Amino acid sequence: MHLTDDERRIQAGELGEPQRLALRILVKLGEAYGAERLVEIRSAHLVASSYQIAGEAGIEIYTRLVEQGARVAVRTTSDPGSIDFSRWRDFKTPADYAARQLKIAELLDRMGVIPTWTCTPYTTFNVPKFGDHLGWSESSAVVFANSVIGARTNRLAAYVDLCAALVGRVPYFGLHVPECRRGEVLFELTPDLSAHFADECFPALGYLVGQTVGDRIPVITGIREATFDRLKALGAAAAASGSVALYHLVGITPEARTLEEALGGQTPVERIPVGRREIANVMAQMSTGQGGPVDVVGLGCPHASIDQMRRYATLVGSKRVHSGVQLWICTNTVVEEMARRMGYVETLEQAGARLMVGTCHNDCPLGAWGFRRLVTDSGKFAYYTPTTVGTECIFASTEACIEAAITGRADRP
Repeated sequence: MHLTDDERRIQAGELGEPQRLALRILVKLGEAYGAERLVEIRSAHLVASSYQIAGEAGIEIYTRLVEQGARVAVRTTSDPGSIDFSRWRDFKTPADYAARQLKIAELLDRMGVIPTWTCTPYTTFNVPKFGDHLGWSESSAVVFANSVIGARTNRLAAYVDLCAALVGRVPYFGLHVPECRRGEVLFELTPDLSAHFADECFPALGYLVGQTVGDRIPVITGIREATFDRLKALGAAAAASGSVALYHLVGITPEARTLEEALGGQTPVERIPVGRREIANVMAQMSTGQGGPVDVVGLGCPHASIDQMRRYATLVGSKRVHSGVQLWICTNTVVEEMARRMGYVETLEQAGARLMVGTCHNDCPLGAWGFRRLVTDSGKFAYYTPTTVGTECIFASTEACIEAAITGRADRP
């Protein structure tokens, strides 16, 4: 691999041992994928900020790096932690577990990582622009940055993302290369589905796309309009059920102004029609349990935006969450503060909802609650809940989720 003079100085240890080791790992990764050089990145985002992911090994790694004076070289943000830092006792998190997450937070602070504690860094303090090269992990953030913003990042593994942050570079291969961003599999929505494509169809379509393409790049036609949150939901589901790191929505996302542009002038390797039946079938797959009494309703995966907070508050109104049901809404600290100023949090908390800030159901130890059935509008939650939370899952629209929280029951779609 060709290295610049600056990179050779890093390789020689002139900038410190952490940087030397990080560069060595990145060079090995690049060589494995046939990269001929490294490329400078605008920012990094770290997934092993969670104790659930990092564990004791992560604490040991971070401690050694801090002792050696490690500091990130580019803007770097943290993914959700394993606790709500202000309310961990309210969520029945064991004190010793919380202490380990707090230790990770301290170590990341000392390395210069911005403590965003969110899976949506593109909304707070880490906003890339079209064409920027990044060193990001967190599957839902990677697919949003690539697809909706048009930035360039591969889906980095834990600790590889930190290596990128320490030296401000990644190997130039995969989705950093324009030719590797061409769409391959074409999903064509039928006219009847296209005309009535509701909010809950976006995560369902993403789930179907991920199941179908694996790590290939999908192109989707027939979606007439899509909000920020709809695109976020689609990508998160596709990245969970598959390994999708980039999708193209023709006429909507920046590298798909036309079908020809999305496909890079090539013929798709596969064409897949998607109608109401296919969406209904995948929604049924996303629910692992039967309808019945509800223990917990989980919203905000990926972390809820201010628009979603307003929507939740409007749907709840003056109603009350059913006795024995938990309504948990995950978001980041910036959205929480703004939602408080705008009165949304007051409405939700008066109804009996709880905000889960800087973390989510998938990252926290929830065994003490004894949950059996969770209802969610998130394709990502639906995919991971049976293993991370250990409950049955019912996938439903946002409206149906709020209704389940109020009535205490949910029907399987």
